[in-house]
Amino acid sequence: MKMSVKEITEENWIDAIKLKVKKEQEGFVASNAISLAQSKFHPFLECYGIFADEKMIGFSALGINPEDNKLWIARHMIDENSQGQGYGKKGLKAVIEFMNEKFKPKEILLDVEENNEIATKLYVKAGFKPTGEKHGNSPIYKLDMSNYSADY
Repeated sequence: MKMSVKEITEENWIDAIKLKVKKEQEGFVASNAISLAQSKFHPFLECYGIFADEKMIGFSALGINPEDNKLWIARHMIDENSQGQGYGKKGLKAVIEFMNEKFKPKEILLDVEENNEIATKLYVKAGFKPTGEKHGNSPIYKLDMSNYSADY
């Protein structure tokens, strides 16, 4: 199965907003429709679909935040129908590799809701480490790209 990251466009934005997380996960991540709307008012926020072969199974919003000039994964989700099949890990790898090619970052930041244990475990396994800082109530994690290995 080939994983890829592709820009959300006029042709695929409806597919993106149809993707949903499980009911119990809804409080952890904004909907893709909100993320797409937000990207129109915060032009640094870029929205991408995560594809398994040609099927969009996830969504990620990312960009260099002008407030701190750092690269962030602002949103990352896998559709409820594709969860539990290894796509979270494969999708995150694809997003990190895409960001590395596009931005050549020294580090990638993200924040995750404190109670989102599944996502926290995924990010830590990928090499993200807590910074000790918070964005609101959400701990911030940093991936040092000089130590990154896709073999997690």
